[in-house]
Amino acid sequence: MTSASGPPRRRGAARWVLATLLAAMAAAQLSDLQGFIDIVATYRVGSGAVAGALGAALITGEIAGAVGLWGGPPRRQAGTVALAVAVGWSVLGAQAFARGIAVDNCGCFGVHAGQQLRWWVLIEDLEFIALAWWVRGRGAAPAAVAASGGEGPDRVTVS
Repeated sequence: MTSASGPPRRRGAARWVLATLLAAMAAAQLSDLQGFIDIVATYRVGSGAVAGALGAALITGEIAGAVGLWGGPPRRQAGTVALAVAVGWSVLGAQAFARGIAVDNCGCFGVHAGQQLRWWVLIEDLEFIALAWWVRGRGAAPAAVAASGGEGPDRVTVS
C-alpha cells in the first residue's frame, strides 16, 4: 500500500525538518531580540512599533508552528501556522526587493547567519512555502478519515 502523497517516512521527516527550522529561526531571533527587531525595521514596513509587532508575530508563529509540528495533533493547524510564517517572510522579502530596499541581513536567523536580500533569497522563500504547504497538506481531519473508512489524504491506496 502506497500513499499518493509520498511514503510516510518522508512526510514525517519533512514535518520534523520544518519544525526544527522554525525553532532554530525563533531561537536565533530571540538570542538578540532588539537586533532582530532592528533587522525587521530595515524592510521599511512601518514605524519602529510596527517592526516590533511584526517581529513578535513572526517569532510567535515560528514557535507555535514548531511546537505544534513536534507535538502531534492538531498538526494541520500547526502546518497552517508554519505556512503563514513562510508566506509572511516571503511577502516581507518580496516587497523590499520590489521597492529596491537594501536589506543587508534577511533576518531569518536574527543577527546570526545573515545574508543580503537578493533574488535567490526569494527562491529560498518559495522553497520554504512549498515545504510548509506540503507538510500542512499531510494531515487529515479525523472526521474525514472516519467518514472514508480510514482512507484520508495520508492513506490513499494505489493499485
